[in-house]
Amino acid sequence: MTEATFFLFKTLMDIFTIGVVFNFLFRLLKVDYYNPLVQGIIRAVDFPSQLIRTVIKPLWSFDLACFLVAVFIQAGAFYLAVIAGSINYDPIKILLWSTYSVILLMLKMVWWILLGGIIISFVASNVFHPAVLLIRQMSDKFFHPFRSILPPTGGLDFSPIFAFLLLNFLQIAFIEFAVESGLPVWLSVGF
Repeated sequence: MTEATFFLFKTLMDIFTIGVVFNFLFRLLKVDYYNPLVQGIIRAVDFPSQLIRTVIKPLWSFDLACFLVAVFIQAGAFYLAVIAGSINYDPIKILLWSTYSVILLMLKMVWWILLGGIIISFVASNVFHPAVLLIRQMSDKFFHPFRSILPPTGGLDFSPIFAFLLLNFLQIAFIEFAVESGLPVWLSVGF
């Protein structure tokens, strides 16, 4: 397998993984399913999750089927690296690395969603485009637990600060776990 072919297939698998992780986050946060962006992403990437979901049912709003599909896709991407001769074949390490890669990708996506929600609240709070509504809705769901502990005081909302502190803690912890496991950083979609 040439380097260009490996790069093409790895990129396509990473894009599909991002769509599946969005599907996971949509179900976790219970976003508005009538949003055209949500419907489009779910229509594009939900088929493999539906097959697994017939066996493994979601627990509350945690859809393990979507998470497993993302892990399997990333494991396939790591297997492509084995075929290309970039890494050695070890199925346990590949599953561990793909799990870390999906978790790191999810944390990075949450970081960008939170940042987008903060920017939108300042710049485009009265815009009703489906993408803006989706980002605002997702970020508000992440900020809600922190707002219940520390409600806005004097017009200032401190929940984003605490959300970012917790998110950065989780990112640092999982990056350390991933690096200690030997994860090739250049292969991970989450870095």
